[in-house]
Amino acid sequence: MQNRAQSEAPEQRPVQHAESTGQPASAAQNKVVDQAIEQLAEIAALSSSVKQAYINQLNLAGKIATAEWQLTGRSLIIAAALVVCFGTGITLFWGSVLLLLGYMLFQLSGSLLITASVLVVLQFVLLIWCWRSLSYVLSQAGFSKTWQQLRLLFSTQKSANKQQEDQQC
Repeated sequence: MQNRAQSEAPEQRPVQHAESTGQPASAAQNKVVDQAIEQLAEIAALSSSVKQAYINQLNLAGKIATAEWQLTGRSLIIAAALVVCFGTGITLFWGSVLLLLGYMLFQLSGSLLITASVLVVLQFVLLIWCWRSLSYVLSQAGFSKTWQQLRLLFSTQKSANKQQEDQQC
């Protein structure tokens, strides 16, 4: 029978190719590590750039919101002034015009019904014109540019995902 110490296989060491080739494996490993570090540094720089771009875009959206708020305030003041002007000056002028037209129509037609109906139609036409003018002035008050910037800010990721989906198809 054999002794146990003799039956065991001789001690084996892992084969190291570096010894036979003069360190190319460690050089290749160092090169891979260096490339990984460079890529991580590039990713960090890109993420910092993206962060700065978002901060700049948020600041721009804030400036736009402030400007639109000021313009909205001015538009509302102008609209209020137009309503006051309409309520005073135009009412007096229009009342005078209707009184003169009513007198002339009554003299021509001799009918109170025709005179009253023509004056009511003229009054209705003027009210429609005033309503359209007022709605135009009030349409100038708003935050359309701010919403546009915020949609642009938050939809860039969605549009990038959509572009990737389009490219995959």
